[in-house]
Amino acid sequence: MSVFTTFKLSDPLGTHLIEIANYASYSYVLNCAPGNIGVLELELPRSFDTSLLMRDGRISPWRAISGRPPYNDNGAQYLIETLRYRSTYTFLRAYHATTILDKRIISYAAGSTYSKKAAAPADNLIKTFWSENAGASIVGADRDGVETQADISAYVTAQANLGLGASIAKAAARRRLLNVARELAEASTTAGTYLTFEIIAPTESTLELRTYTTQRGVDRRAGTANPVILREQSGVLENAQLEIDWHNEKTFVIAGGQGEGTQRLIATALDTTRMGVSPFGRVETFADMSNVADLISLQDDADAELRYGRPVVTFTGDLIETPALTRGIQFDLGDMVTAEDPQTNQQYDVRLDMVSESGDSSGRKTQIALRSVT
Repeated sequence: MSVFTTFKLSDPLGTHLIEIANYASYSYVLNCAPGNIGVLELELPRSFDTSLLMRDGRISPWRAISGRPPYNDNGAQYLIETLRYRSTYTFLRAYHATTILDKRIISYAAGSTYSKKAAAPADNLIKTFWSENAGASIVGADRDGVETQADISAYVTAQANLGLGASIAKAAARRRLLNVARELAEASTTAGTYLTFEIIAPTESTLELRTYTTQRGVDRRAGTANPVILREQSGVLENAQLEIDWHNEKTFVIAGGQGEGTQRLIATALDTTRMGVSPFGRVETFADMSNVADLISLQDDADAELRYGRPVVTFTGDLIETPALTRGIQFDLGDMVTAEDPQTNQQYDVRLDMVSESGDSSGRKTQIALRSVT
């Protein structure tokens, strides 16, 4: 089994410039957890034509597996943000296109219909906030400042509304769009419907904001039709590690909305099960949501913050791909799979949230990170 990786470079408009197969080293991270941004790094030889490199130039990783047609790895496209020139090589760093969400603010006053949304499917709300702050639904008269280059719908479209997320209310005036989208995803998952989002490249020249419910990929857990069991004993993993980290856990959330003193709007959320594990299990945090004026929205914010404060349970390892178990064929990013603890042999249902691939003259290496489904 062989995997050959190249990179296609386009200008900021998506016009193809060159395919890069001659590189000294590369690494890129695919991360589909809500709000996470993967990074791509390339070290190019001195002979590379650096005039082709520019701010927001688009780079896509393409994989060819054992003679199969090459494909854009999970539709990932990265925007160049750092160039470093040395006498012997050129280094570049680019960020996954989802980072565009982090470049926009919900620039409407608190209480307006553009910053305050009644309960609706969370996946639809993510796209609505996008369209009203980066797309064709921008309303200039009601926004802060001028609208110069605000509408980028000619370059980034939004998937049609699917209405599959949990019903969530949200008030988000003058907040960063990426954080609001993450909170909507977390609130939906807390309410019972897993939700995540990405900006992917359906083609080399196009970008699209998409949402995913239930799982980003396919359910391949033990007991399904085509299960994937990741364990060291079967030779598909090396350096497997299960980590449970309670350091930043929160079990009691107080969310504060509009108002002052005793008149301030307050909502709380708590997890009595996690709290009851220890006499010190009540770990409090305050979420400042001062632009929220209704209790329904504020309660959704508190619930989302509580989920975000869960202990981090991750399973990591170096992936050893075989013809019977190859990423991109039998499983891939966003799938739900089963992983086995290397010490106790206990199995966990996990989401494949992160893939890190790197390569240089010594070969190719793939690392994965999986997070508990619950």
